Amino acid sequence: MPVRFEIDAGMLQVVQSFDFPAVYLDHWAIRHFSSDEALSQRFLNALKSSGGSLVVSRANLAELTGPDDLRHAEEAAFFFESALPNIYFALFNIQDAIDQETRSRNSFIRLPAPPDIELLRAVGKDRPDDIQPFSIARLIKIIAAHRERLGASWIESNQRLADHINKARANSENAKQAKSFENHPTHIPTRAVMLEMLRPMFLDKSLKIDENDAADLHHAIMSITYCDYVLLDGKWEDFHERMVRRFDELQLPIRVAKVFSKRRGGVELFLTELEGRASLLENSSSTT
Repeated sequence: MPVRFEIDAGMLQVVQSFDFPAVYLDHWAIRHFSSDEALSQRFLNALKSSGGSLVVSRANLAELTGPDDLRHAEEAAFFFESALPNIYFALFNIQDAIDQETRSRNSFIRLPAPPDIELLRAVGKDRPDDIQPFSIARLIKIIAAHRERLGASWIESNQRLADHINKARANSENAKQAKSFENHPTHIPTRAVMLEMLRPMFLDKSLKIDENDAADLHHAIMSITYCDYVLLDGKWEDFHERMVRRFDELQLPIRVAKVFSKRRGGVELFLTELEGRASLLENSSSTT
């Protein structure tokens, strides 16, 4: 169970575990599932039957500040509430991820995404009763109520990242290096994924990079590196496919998530695969 209370030295503590399969849903996917009760129930049943975790970051919650219609925030709040306790609160910070990957470790053992301890504690403190030990709905409603201020801060942060990328793209030497680069650090998968996801932007100067792209890139790098299944926009699904092909060509042993988008029946393909994984687990349990 990803999120739970444990007693340590007589103290009640809220803890979490990064349970597989780990799933990350981009903003459109959260809205897609949360606004469709049948799809939502299908996803949640498969997630919980497989023993997996829905990876939630502050980026997910920050993007709830975007829609003008508060109904979307309310639907998302109910969706996340229903997913509990199968949620893992992740800190989508690329530098934190790289730092933990550079420490001495067994590279054959998958690392959990860097945890967002502050967000986990906030959810743990907002305990409604002894029957339902966790709640995230009130936290989401607070964020939605302050969406104008938080939204402006989120956009500003993403714009700074976009400006940094565009400045680097303007350097012709960087584009030249991107074309022939092969020295991927396989023991630091976040950096390897980041380099390859950025590569098309340096090779194709016609691509426009704005604050929305910067936010999506951040989500894509962290989720693709750490999760098993990821739902992103079609553009990032394309970048992911190019990256996987190049990793194969270079024979790089870097595990990455499977990525789906709304295109080509991606949502149904994702649900079918997650349900299949849950079915395999249930069949295995019944035979032991």
